[in-house]
Amino acid sequence: MTIHPDLQRLLERNRAAGGPALQDMTLPDARDAMRAMFVGNGYPVVHPARVETLSPTGVHFTVTIYRPEHSEGPLPAIMYFHGGGYVLGDAETYDNHSRALAHLLEAAVVFVGYRLAPEHPFPAAVEDAQDAIEWLGSAAKDLAIDPARMAVMGESAGGNLAVNAALHAGRTGALELRGATLIYPVTDARPFAAEPGPEIYRSVEQYGKGTNLEHDEMQWFVANYLQEAADIDRPENVLEHQPDLHLMPPTRIITAECDPLRDMGMRFAMTLTEAGVESQAECLPGMLHSFMCHGGISGRALRHFFRIVEMLAGDLGK
Repeated sequence: MTIHPDLQRLLERNRAAGGPALQDMTLPDARDAMRAMFVGNGYPVVHPARVETLSPTGVHFTVTIYRPEHSEGPLPAIMYFHGGGYVLGDAETYDNHSRALAHLLEAAVVFVGYRLAPEHPFPAAVEDAQDAIEWLGSAAKDLAIDPARMAVMGESAGGNLAVNAALHAGRTGALELRGATLIYPVTDARPFAAEPGPEIYRSVEQYGKGTNLEHDEMQWFVANYLQEAADIDRPENVLEHQPDLHLMPPTRIITAECDPLRDMGMRFAMTLTEAGVESQAECLPGMLHSFMCHGGISGRALRHFFRIVEMLAGDLGK
């Protein structure tokens, strides 16, 4: 284990502070705790932005659209799916993060407020991701968004939803996406089943204890999200089993070295390549899960944030 010193100090401070793990808290407390962690440790600047929250008719999700403060004309757009194990996370948690993306990319960031478990278990979040793609495809021009310059992005559980959304776009023609960026994505739920089979990924064994994403925490997320045992093997939850992966746009997968999800992300990149998708993968040394929200405490994590922004800018033709 070679965790970057700044992030090792974060882990040590968290251990010294004590308190219950997320999975041992009440649901409202867990949601508040994640929000406080990400706001406190995350992107360290509040960029100006025009922010608008919409509740489209006939669907169950909300969207919060971030635009550069003085933007004009049709903008390129990133449809962004947040992390939180399908249970935690909201626009407030990722507000600085979304503002930064809009400001630095000079683009619209369409933050999808999909339904959370356990109130809304699988397949609610997947349905919302698919509906969000269709909605944006039909609403883009009215929102002054350029339908020819769009991409999807997702972190952790949001990486899973970004794939399901992108595949839906390919199947239906709702949008022609220029790229998909998946950051430490959940591509396979099976290691975190209530009764998992043989270990599939070495990184789950290596980093599932003592880092900021515990195996027990992932089991709690999956138990809340997949309330029917049979859903663990559905292709929406084991993405390599999707029958039409060739429909994915050019895809970039970025993983963290010290993350239990590392190996599943890297394997999914190989699966995409075998399906004929233009794909690339990178594992960032010393980083933990959620490093995108560690920019306030780690200069290295913040530099990775900026590098990812440059990659996204290329997808949008910026």
